[in-house]
Amino acid sequence: MSPVASRALPVELVNLLSLHSSFLTALSLHYAHNGTATPVDLRELTQSISSVWKKRKVTIDDVRLCLGVLGSGPSGNNTPFYLSDYSGGKICLELHDEHKMGPVGTMNEDALQAMFMEGLDHLWRAWNEMHAAQQKIKARPIATPKRRGRPRKTDVAQTSIQPFLDETAIPKFLAQLPHAEITLCPSLAGVAPLREKGRKRLREFKDSAQHGRSQKKVRETTGKENEPILAQAHPVQAKMTEFTQVRKSNLLDRILAKQALAESLPNPPSPAELQRKAALQRSEDVLAVLSLLVASRGGGTRVSFSMAALLQSLQGSIRTPLSKEEVMKCVEVLATEVTPGYVSIVRMGAISSVVINQAMRPMDVKSRLLALGVGC
Repeated sequence: MSPVASRALPVELVNLLSLHSSFLTALSLHYAHNGTATPVDLRELTQSISSVWKKRKVTIDDVRLCLGVLGSGPSGNNTPFYLSDYSGGKICLELHDEHKMGPVGTMNEDALQAMFMEGLDHLWRAWNEMHAAQQKIKARPIATPKRRGRPRKTDVAQTSIQPFLDETAIPKFLAQLPHAEITLCPSLAGVAPLREKGRKRLREFKDSAQHGRSQKKVRETTGKENEPILAQAHPVQAKMTEFTQVRKSNLLDRILAKQALAESLPNPPSPAELQRKAALQRSEDVLAVLSLLVASRGGGTRVSFSMAALLQSLQGSIRTPLSKEEVMKCVEVLATEVTPGYVSIVRMGAISSVVINQAMRPMDVKSRLLALGVGC
């Protein structure tokens, strides 16, 4: 456009210049945060441009329009941007390789804005030359208010002009402005034939499956020629009955095999045997507590405890919480199997007591437990 003030331009062109300026601002912010090597997704960039412009929602076509005008001037070959299609609705703005080497934040917005105005001016001149004389821009010096006295001579060198345009000229001009092309991403172009081949195979598979289902429906509804439907059901029913019988016999065989295997295995230990083994495993801890209790009594060859008091002391001293029955079983196992003679249980009617004979203290409890089948 002619170097005139923005207030002298039509509103549509002022909005277009403002759109391009907002595009450059949003792009500079993106490059400042993400660098210039990463492609810019237009779905994110258009949202940023809308936030900067604040006039309406910016679309991908608006970005294509800005890039199309930017690359249409005499310096259009120097435009750093191009658009790539990554498929799936993802279109990205990228920089040519020679523009990626500079540091982040070195994009010259003023130079790009001047290049955009140069391209817009070039397009306007080319479009204006193709139309009739009444569609061309006519200009006159800005009118000055009349003053009394001798009229002032008009300055023909005045640069600010006031355009007089047909109301339809600017909309027609904007409607024919070029849009930047979107090229297929090179990496995507290499795999495009493979994707098309896969889609073709998928279509063939779906068609064959649909054809098979339709043929099955036809066989089920029509049946064989000149044969009643009931007559067809008998062979099918016979096959189902035969299959059911075979399945039942196989199931019975598996059940009998499991029963035979269970009978061949040794019987599992009874609850009493499990309780005895658990008591044997705790016998060393119980013996250690008994030694401490005997030492607290002041020594002596024979020390006796009432059963109730001993069980209570053992429950409070063993690290693993045990019930009264479990502690009682441990004492019984010590008295009968592990250390007979050292630990004895004396019962007098309803009263029971435990007697510890220091002279019979065992020297190797672990060997005794190994002999009883308890691993230490």
